[in-house]
Amino acid sequence: MTRYILLLAHFFAVAAAAQVFEVEIDKPLWFDRKGSLEFGEAEISFRPSGKKARTLTWAYRDIQFVDRFGPKEFRLLSYEDVAWKLGRDRSYDFEITSGELSDELFDQVTARIGKPAIDRVVTEPANAQQKLPAKHMTTLGGSQGTLYFAPERIVYSTNAHERSREWTLERDIHSVWSSDPYRLEVHAYEGNPGAFRKPRVYKFALKQPLDAGFYRDLKLRLYEIDRRRDLKP
Repeated sequence: MTRYILLLAHFFAVAAAAQVFEVEIDKPLWFDRKGSLEFGEAEISFRPSGKKARTLTWAYRDIQFVDRFGPKEFRLLSYEDVAWKLGRDRSYDFEITSGELSDELFDQVTARIGKPAIDRVVTEPANAQQKLPAKHMTTLGGSQGTLYFAPERIVYSTNAHERSREWTLERDIHSVWSSDPYRLEVHAYEGNPGAFRKPRVYKFALKQPLDAGFYRDLKLRLYEIDRRRDLKP
């Protein structure tokens, strides 16, 4: 059983105790940028250090996305509108100054939210079925790294750490597409602070060919996942 499924089962079987961290929030015009952040069973709360400052609370259902930049940095995307940004959703960037957002806690939080997430903290899967050196191609260049394919996830690891990604098949990936053995697209759900949301396309140039049989099996796995989603009430 995969790490994600194990942690999800553990979350529903045993309610984890709330965890509290000292943090700074990236809001330059705020007077009370420092405070404590609590990950509870039903919500996340930020309590500023100032005595008269207002506590910010987000029920997990009211969070549409989290983006983990590193063990000590993450972004929370809410459903709140930012009026002067023409309806873009409000985001909050946190830096943890004591402790870190571990893999286990991050998986618990995303399970409670119940939506896709961005995870830039990656490790090589011990059960990787395919390992391909690749270039992530973007409009303004790209990054060099390695794609790992495991039964439950796809990982792109690069020294340009903010471009690293770990996608779980069940949670984060809409589809994959390959026009030839040296090209692969990963269509992933990602947080969009605008009014419209659609999968983001990651285009990779593969330095070694993607096995055709493995590619067909991956497409079939994603099809079965999508079919199960459609059958849910």
